[in-house]
Amino acid sequence: MIEIHPVDRAYADVLSAMHRETFDDGWSPDAMREVMRSPGTFALLAAEGDSPAGFAIGRRAADEAELLSIGVLAGYRRFGVGRALVVALAACVPRARAMFLEVGEDNPAARALYTSMGFVVVGRRPDYYRRGDGRLVSALTMSAAPASIGK
Repeated sequence: MIEIHPVDRAYADVLSAMHRETFDDGWSPDAMREVMRSPGTFALLAAEGDSPAGFAIGRRAADEAELLSIGVLAGYRRFGVGRALVVALAACVPRARAMFLEVGEDNPAARALYTSMGFVVVGRRPDYYRRGDGRLVSALTMSAAPASIGK
């Protein structure tokens, strides 16, 4: 059974390894520690026993929250881990009026997940991501009210 736990900077190496496994431009352990030092930043780890399954990193500032990064390891995809992480992240910011995220236009699975959870497109960032093959991909900025996520 997958369980989700809050984690701190002591987990930067684990989070970094998962980030590098799930993204072309994965964050190094030092970069992960730097992100985790940022005010209002927090992280969640999804695991099955001692086996990491996924992560989510969020940040809250004033009355807004942001999903900075989320990743699910290959063997755990399509089992609801990503959805559970987004719901858990939203529960961490109950008084935020909005949660924002960015997702690659070329990621239909993630876009479908976020749309099914009530996120709507509120903007677009041209050429925001660089893929492993060098291609630039635009990001869609999406938003939802945290109180409505998972309801």
